[in-house]
Amino acid sequence: MRLFIAIELPKSFKAEVSRIQKELKTLSCGGRFVPGDNFHITLHFIGESEDLAGAVAAMREAARGIRPFTLHLGKYASFEKGASRTSILEVKGELSELNALRESLESALADNGFSREMKRFSPHITLGRAVGHDALADAELKALSPNASMTVFGITLFESVRREGRMVYRALHKESF
Repeated sequence: MRLFIAIELPKSFKAEVSRIQKELKTLSCGGRFVPGDNFHITLHFIGESEDLAGAVAAMREAARGIRPFTLHLGKYASFEKGASRTSILEVKGELSELNALRESLESALADNGFSREMKRFSPHITLGRAVGHDALADAELKALSPNASMTVFGITLFESVRREGRMVYRALHKESF
C-alpha cells in the first residue's frame, strides 16, 4: 500500500482552495491539477508499506500532548522541481503547533521503524504539478487573498490508489487530539 499521513481539510477550506485553483487554471497554459477531493496538508509520506499497525501506533504517540490549533490559507507560491513547476498555497496560522505535531510524528514514526523525512517541512497545499504560466500570471496569483481558516483536531492516515487513471486518497485511520 502507498501510505501518507496528512491533515484533512474541511469542505469550506477546500472550497476556497478550489477557487484559487480555478484562477490558476484560467491563468496557466496547463498542468496536472490536483482534484478537489485530494486537497490536504501532507505531514509525512510513508510510501509503500503494509505496516498499518506501526503507522497507527506512531500517530497515537504523536497526537499525545497536542492540542487543537488553527491554520489559515496563505499566498500562492510555486517551486521548481527539475524542469517542472509545482503550484501551491502556503499554510499560515499556529505554525509552532503544526511544527510540534510534525516533529512528534517524525519521532514516533522513527520509533516504529519508518524512515524520517529529511527535507525541510514547508506546510502547503498542492494545487498542481507541471503548471505553466508566465510572470504576469504569477504576479496576479500572488495578489489573490485566500480567505479560509480551520481548526485542526487530528491527523489522518491515507492510502493512495490509482483508479480509472487518477489518484484517489482513502482514509484508513483518523487520530484525534
